[in-house]
Amino acid sequence: MPEVLRKELKESINKKQFDKIYLIFGEEKMYIKADTDFLIEKLAGKDPHEFNFHKFNEDYDFDKIAVAVQVVPFMSEYNVVVISDLDVNDNKVVSKSDFDRLTAIMDNVPDTTVLILTMPTLKQEPKKLGTVFTKLRNYVKKHGTVCEINRESDISLSAQIIKWADRRGLKIERADAYKLQEYVGYDLNMIKNELDKLCNYVSNGEVITTEHIEKLVTKQLEANIFNLTDAIVAGDGDKAFEILETLFYQKADTNEIINVISMSYIDFYRARVASECGVPLSAVAKDFGYGKREFVLKKAEYKIRKIPTPMLRESINEIADVTKKLRSVSSNDKIMIESLVAKLLILAVKKD
Repeated sequence: MPEVLRKELKESINKKQFDKIYLIFGEEKMYIKADTDFLIEKLAGKDPHEFNFHKFNEDYDFDKIAVAVQVVPFMSEYNVVVISDLDVNDNKVVSKSDFDRLTAIMDNVPDTTVLILTMPTLKQEPKKLGTVFTKLRNYVKKHGTVCEINRESDISLSAQIIKWADRRGLKIERADAYKLQEYVGYDLNMIKNELDKLCNYVSNGEVITTEHIEKLVTKQLEANIFNLTDAIVAGDGDKAFEILETLFYQKADTNEIINVISMSYIDFYRARVASECGVPLSAVAKDFGYGKREFVLKKAEYKIRKIPTPMLRESINEIADVTKKLRSVSSNDKIMIESLVAKLLILAVKKD
């Protein structure tokens, strides 16, 4: 069984049609964990005996892994070895010699052992998996089963929300399920946490309404925009564009994105000018009405410590220019925001 869909993976596990090697990875961490646990339970039961179950997480000792793979199962049909969150593209974790060793271990997996490589928390971007991961993927496709589990579609997410609510004895209309995922994003763990909050608040048998969602659900949009700005000034392009993609997925308004970015850079500039002029941040906070939010300026001062003042001024000019265009020019707003983020990233790492 080479590369399969999640549905096919679960069907084969239910039928106990096991392979010797599995690679389970992707963006949707909740399902990756759930399917890995399901596979382990079918192989070794709910409480696997330590003699037949070996899990490696962070401590990737390949000598120990090689020994674990060769263990003959005791009072069980299978010996199960789980390697969790092994980042094969990070040479600090897995060197070329270690990867070669892993390949040699996989070459010698006995018929009584099932080796599971799973990524339940490791952050992975589908377009940036790299050549080493591709080698691992191709190897397992040839010798075992590969299952990539990525984000659900909007329709699937809303259906899942409705199903979870129903299991708790509550109802939620599809439009409100969409509203919930719009506020929270695509991360199933976060969606489940917010839905549990709603279910605990609403009485059994009632309907979760728009009013409940507005009152209780933590809206991730603004927080994500502030995180976007933090990633930009830190010069972390990968993270910045990942957050931007999430914002677009959440249908964030481009004007809202630009407004929060603008607010952040104004904080940055005020903190910088105050520092250069020897003015206490408390005085700046008082003059500009920050009230108890003086801490914002203190954090801003630290975040931009590596960005030269001329680059900060140029960044503000870029933001002002895009803001003006968004409000006066008929164009692709998404492309304009992406272009702005790219320019701000360049300025964040540019020296005088």
